[in-house]
Amino acid sequence: MPVSRRGYRELLVLFGLLAFGSSVTGSFWVVYLFRVAGLPPAAIAALLGAAALTAVVVAMVMTRPKSLPATPAMVAGLASLAGAQLALAFVQGPAQLGLFALLYGAYIPLFFLPWNTLLASETRVHDRGAKLAGINLTNSIATAGAPFVGGVIASAWGFPVLFALGAALLVLAAAIAVALGQISVPVRLMWAPRRLGRGTVTAFAAQGGIDGVLWSAIPLATVSFVQGEVQLGALFSLFAVSGGVFSVVLGRWSDRIRHRRRFIALGAAVSVPLAVGVGVAPGLAGFAAATGALNATLVIAPTFVNAAVVDRLETDIGLVMQTREVVLNLARGISSGAILALFLAGIPPQLVVLLIAGLLPLQLVAERFP
Repeated sequence: MPVSRRGYRELLVLFGLLAFGSSVTGSFWVVYLFRVAGLPPAAIAALLGAAALTAVVVAMVMTRPKSLPATPAMVAGLASLAGAQLALAFVQGPAQLGLFALLYGAYIPLFFLPWNTLLASETRVHDRGAKLAGINLTNSIATAGAPFVGGVIASAWGFPVLFALGAALLVLAAAIAVALGQISVPVRLMWAPRRLGRGTVTAFAAQGGIDGVLWSAIPLATVSFVQGEVQLGALFSLFAVSGGVFSVVLGRWSDRIRHRRRFIALGAAVSVPLAVGVGVAPGLAGFAAATGALNATLVIAPTFVNAAVVDRLETDIGLVMQTREVVLNLARGISSGAILALFLAGIPPQLVVLLIAGLLPLQLVAERFP
């Protein structure tokens, strides 16, 4: 794969703007769908599952060309996310839900496949852990106050204004994506799960399953504790702050000792009791503390799974990222289906969070089986 014309810092700047723009509004998508659109939790899980399966289809289509120009793909991804926000703001009924699922699903691979490939190509074995952990730190900084700002806007002017503003921020991010690098920089993507190995594919699937729970169950559980938009935004901001600095410290440590699996095990081990704490917390204080801590620790294991597999397949980063993206979104879709079934069975969203504790140990098999 050709060396990127963008540098590591420029790619993080682009991600930071995306993280801020999407977090201002994204924390409230489920709140809006539940409270305003009137969707029951099972329907929300089905909608997010449809978005995940759309992401799988788009990711597979992206493997058809021998190479893909990175900037147009990322701009198309940002435009898709902006379109999803505008659909929530201005479209009503089934068309709103269909457009949201399709556009949100398309955004995930269109942006993140080239972006992840370019960013990973800026790392080497001696700095990979710290640089990949830098994604978590950037996300923490960029999103620290964003949900609170979103809550203030939603409370003052309503959800349509909030979502339209989010779309405008994403248009700005698309303009910066064009400005940061040459439009012809290509990435080469390939679907090859056997090259990753059964253990790593299983670990990526576990991560995708956890994402499916985080997409729907955590926001719905939060709504059960807090009602006002401003208060919800403050609580979502508390969750967002967690974890970035801790990840970078561990990343630098792993770069020195080169034993990535120890940090995968650490991330999974400390997250299991926290997931249980979120699932059974009796009040807002315990729920907020456990969720904030869980957000801080959940990023650890996936960061080092990524680092370990890229260490092994450094010359085929596009293969790693493509296969990872498909597996993640397949698992997100499947877990959304499981969550739908649990919601239909009457299981409250907070208890559904306990699924995370069951999925976390599967991350331990990364890079262990061919």
